[in-house]
Amino acid sequence: MRFLVFIFALFLNIALVAQNKAPILVADQTFKVEGTHEFTYALAEGDIVDFHVQVIGGRKLKSVEILRYPSEMLFRSYELDTALQRNIQIQQTDVYVVRVTESGLSKKVCRFTLHRTPTRAETKRFDTRLAWDIKQYPRYQIRQRQVLAGNRTEVVAIGGQSTVPGGNFYTKSPVNHYQFTLPPHTVRWAYRVSVGQAAIEARKKDSEKLSQMLKTSAAKALVVEPHSALAAFALGMAINMTTSSAGEDVEYALLDDTNLALFYKKETYQSFMQQGAITVDAQRRYNPLSGTLYFAFRNNNWVESINVLVDIEAVTEIPIYETEIYLEPIRL
Repeated sequence: MRFLVFIFALFLNIALVAQNKAPILVADQTFKVEGTHEFTYALAEGDIVDFHVQVIGGRKLKSVEILRYPSEMLFRSYELDTALQRNIQIQQTDVYVVRVTESGLSKKVCRFTLHRTPTRAETKRFDTRLAWDIKQYPRYQIRQRQVLAGNRTEVVAIGGQSTVPGGNFYTKSPVNHYQFTLPPHTVRWAYRVSVGQAAIEARKKDSEKLSQMLKTSAAKALVVEPHSALAAFALGMAINMTTSSAGEDVEYALLDDTNLALFYKKETYQSFMQQGAITVDAQRRYNPLSGTLYFAFRNNNWVESINVLVDIEAVTEIPIYETEIYLEPIRL
C-alpha cells in the first residue's frame, strides 16, 4: 500500500513539474546586423533559458553574447557563421542582455529565439519585458501584481412563479410580476415563460431534445456541460426550444424598477422587450446583463387566475486572476 502511495505521489510530482516546465517564448528577433545590437529582457531565478541563434544572410558574426546586466558574462561565441544553441540556468532574477556584433563589411542577417522554462511555480507568470531604458534607470525592484489569466464559465439557474389574477369581468386588475436579479459577470441569459400545465410539457419536450443533441458533436463545443435544455440554449447551442400560443395565454414585458411602476399605473412605459398572447415562450438575451429586473404579466383570461412559471439560466464568465512578477525601475 505504501508503495502504491509512493508511486502515485511520484507521478503527481512529475505531472506538476512538467506543467511548470513548458517553454515560454521570450523573444524571436530577425534583424540586419550593423555594428552592435543589444536586446534586454528580464529573467527569473531558476529559469532554464534555451537560446538559439542563426546567421541567415551573409557570413560570420564577430560575437554573440549573453550577459547579466551590466557586465557579468554568461555566454560568448566568436566567429559564428552558421547556428548554435545553448541552455543557460539563471541564478538570479535580473536584467539580461543578448548582444550581437558584426564582423567585416558584408551584409548579414541574424535571427535568434529565446525561450524560458520556469522551474518554480511562482515564476511561471513572469513579465520578461522591460518597459524602461535600463541605462537611464539601472536600479530596479521586484514587484507583484494581479493580472487577468482567463475566465471560468458557469451557468446559474434562477426560477419561480407568479400568480396573475383574472380580470373578473373588469372588476380586478389582471396583472402581476416576477422579480429576479442577474448574477455578477452575466454575459448572456435565456428564459422560459410558461403557463400552467404547458410548462411541464415544454420542459419534457426540451429535455428529450437535449438528450438527442448531447449525442452529437455539437455538444463537444460547449464550455460546460448543461444541466437542462434551457442552460444549453443559454450557452449557445442551436436547440429548438418549445414555444406555444395555444390555450391559456399571457402577455409579458421585461422591465426595470421605473417602468414597472408605470406598468402598474397603466401609464406609457419602456420595456427591454415585450411579448403578447403566449402560453410558452423561450428567448436568449444579451441585454440587460445586470441588476434587478421584472417580468410584468397581464392575464388574458377574464375570469380565472393563471400560474406563470419563469425559468432563467444565466451564463456567467467569472474572471480569474493570477499573480505576475515583474521588474519596476527605481526613479530617483
